[in-house]
Amino acid sequence: MNLGSIIKSSFVISFFITLVGAYLKLKHSYSADMFLKIGLAVMLVFIVSSIIEVWSSTRIDKNEKIMWSIAFIFMGTFSGIIYLLMGRKRVTNTN
Repeated sequence: MNLGSIIKSSFVISFFITLVGAYLKLKHSYSADMFLKIGLAVMLVFIVSSIIEVWSSTRIDKNEKIMWSIAFIFMGTFSGIIYLLMGRKRVTNTN
C-alpha cells in the first residue's frame, strides 16, 4: 500500500467513524466513546502520513511545508478536505 492510498483511505475512514461516533454520542450510546477514539487514532495516521508526504515533496518550498504541517495538526478535518481536493495535486504528481 503506497502513501497516497494510506492518506486517502485513512482520512475517509476517520471522517465517517467520527461522524458515527458523534451521532451515537448525541443518542447517548455507550459505544460512542469507542467510535470517537478509533476515529481519532485513524486521524492521527492521516496526519502523520500527510506530513511525511508534504515534507518529502520537492515541488513546494519550506514555508508551504510548514503551513501544511500546522494546518494538519491544528485543523485536521478541514485541512484534510482541502489537501485531498486541491493541495495534493500541487504537492505531488498524483491525483
